[in-house]
Amino acid sequence: MATARSLAALLSARATRPGPRRAGGAWPPRFAARAAAEPEHARRLVAEFDPAVPLEAAVTPPSGWYTDADFLRLELDRVFLRGWQAVGHIWQVKNPNDFFTGRLGNVEFVICRDANGNLHAFHNVCRHHASLLACGSGQKTCFQCPYHGWTYGLDGTLLKATRISGIKNFNKNDFGLVPVKVATWGPFVLVRFDDESTEGDVGDVVGDEWLGSASKLLSTNGIDTSLPHICRREYIINCNWKVFCDNYLDGGYHVPYAHGALASGLQLQSYETLTYERVSVQRCESAPSESDDLERLGTKALYAFVYPNFMINRYGPWMDTNLAVPLGSTKCKVVFDYFLDKSLLDDQNFIERSLRDSEQVQMEDIALCEGVQLGLESPAYSIGRYAPSVEMAMHHFHCLLHSNLSS
Repeated sequence: MATARSLAALLSARATRPGPRRAGGAWPPRFAARAAAEPEHARRLVAEFDPAVPLEAAVTPPSGWYTDADFLRLELDRVFLRGWQAVGHIWQVKNPNDFFTGRLGNVEFVICRDANGNLHAFHNVCRHHASLLACGSGQKTCFQCPYHGWTYGLDGTLLKATRISGIKNFNKNDFGLVPVKVATWGPFVLVRFDDESTEGDVGDVVGDEWLGSASKLLSTNGIDTSLPHICRREYIINCNWKVFCDNYLDGGYHVPYAHGALASGLQLQSYETLTYERVSVQRCESAPSESDDLERLGTKALYAFVYPNFMINRYGPWMDTNLAVPLGSTKCKVVFDYFLDKSLLDDQNFIERSLRDSEQVQMEDIALCEGVQLGLESPAYSIGRYAPSVEMAMHHFHCLLHSNLSS
């Protein structure tokens, strides 16, 4: 984050720049427009959590981590706009001309596959007068701005700038879409906003950068590209995005109290938690079943949390993912994508029953998370404690956040 002095210099330099910085580029993607220096109280909130204290003696982050708007702005800059971020899956851009859009903080982006099958990502902003170019998802052979008709190829090239006769000092090669680095790992589409380079195939290294030493464990436990996408469900939840993540990371602590039906299908005493550099994995065996029907949970379940906000759940023939996207300091959107073994694609009864069971769990979790958020906003609560035997992954998550927010 720029100091007040360097920030003033940056804004002054930007104001006097004669033109675009490079072909197809824009101002540095560390986003000079994010000009305000971080508030002192946000830094104080970071410092109130001490990751050096052992789990058994540690207290949780203060409630301000979950309620303060300036703290969220700091998170967006230090956490979400640095490093690889999961934004979608390969089935969304399976075919040439497929695209989908998204938003993270104030960053609008579009992912697309061109006619040659190459995957691209760009800031979803027209270089003329800043209109958004695309919305939703679908197929396009080009992106035409709905405002003034400037048109871009799926490789980001400016193809047509309308009604600019008489313009001076203009080279359309300097006004292509601003690129974002994009890659895939398994069935997931990833982007990073802090690296302008688009050269080279990063597919071989993105797994190590994104998942660290957990990459092999996940790739050998059925998290791959072989499972077709079944459906997507989105939930708007009145809680901070971390409340949803904390709920996921409590080592099954809440399951017997909040998810009676789910708890009956799991051997909770078998729950174990593993932590890696930026990943935590929770594993649990399923309870024996006398039913002849194919069970949704299979014989064991694996729940992987990929910092900062992506969750991968592999159980039986299913895989589902959860992406927690902040919409404000007390609101988030959680995107669920469901994938299923090919052998069961025609079993509609099984699919509908499984999705119904999953929906029940989500409704129960939403009620929990919204109740926790109300408690966090109460003057009666400031900090809490960890249950050392089960909440290791939650503490790991908070330590990673502290590391990023302190840098």
